[in-house]
Amino acid sequence: MANAMANTPAVALVLAGGLGTRMGRPKQFLQLRGRPALYHTLRAFEEASSVGRIYAVGDRPRVEALAKEAGISKYARCAEPGPFRQLSTKSGLLLCEEDPETLVLVHDGSRPLVTPELVDRVVEAALGEDRPDGVVPATHVSDTIKVERGGEVVKTLDRTELRAVQTPQAFRLGLLRRLHDAPHDYLGAATDDASLVEREGGRVLLVDGEKTNIKLTSPEDLVLAEAILAAREGAPEDSRAEGTS
Repeated sequence: MANAMANTPAVALVLAGGLGTRMGRPKQFLQLRGRPALYHTLRAFEEASSVGRIYAVGDRPRVEALAKEAGISKYARCAEPGPFRQLSTKSGLLLCEEDPETLVLVHDGSRPLVTPELVDRVVEAALGEDRPDGVVPATHVSDTIKVERGGEVVKTLDRTELRAVQTPQAFRLGLLRRLHDAPHDYLGAATDDASLVEREGGRVLLVDGEKTNIKLTSPEDLVLAEAILAAREGAPEDSRAEGTS
């Protein structure tokens, strides 16, 4: 599989166009350990052996300046974001110059704790002999999940069947482009790219995600992210990624 990775490197598409309305400013530019969150995201894809190029969607001058500061040799281009997530993804896909069979790793820029190991694990699964239509990292759900309506519990879901899905999510470029040619209202109802593949009856495989691969959505997440990064900086190199299964 290592040879397959070397011969068919994936490209990353980092979505960094969020406005951060819940946090008061763009989450991807919040400071973590003295650097913008997006800095850490870009470094993870730079260090992933399976990634050949990095595309981004966001504030182009700001993203390009940060890529230069972070020493991102794989940085390619940056597209302007759309009014919602899937249109931002579509904008980024239009930049990609690779073959339709190339793997694209779509990643939330507000997940700065992704590791190179997780990136490579997703790509390895996507290059498997059974050729899935998509691969997503996920973790087991430990909390009890209840469905509510009007403040009352309707039912309790079986958490053994539930998974919390993360990014990066891997798909072939040609498939993603075709799916993103759909009407805007169809795209807007999808919360991630795997949802679009599922609607078309495609096969999406799960690989072990990382509990530390959190998404920055609240001030509490910043505190946790700071603690995780501090622990990594003081930890041996081989203990950076934390499994979840």
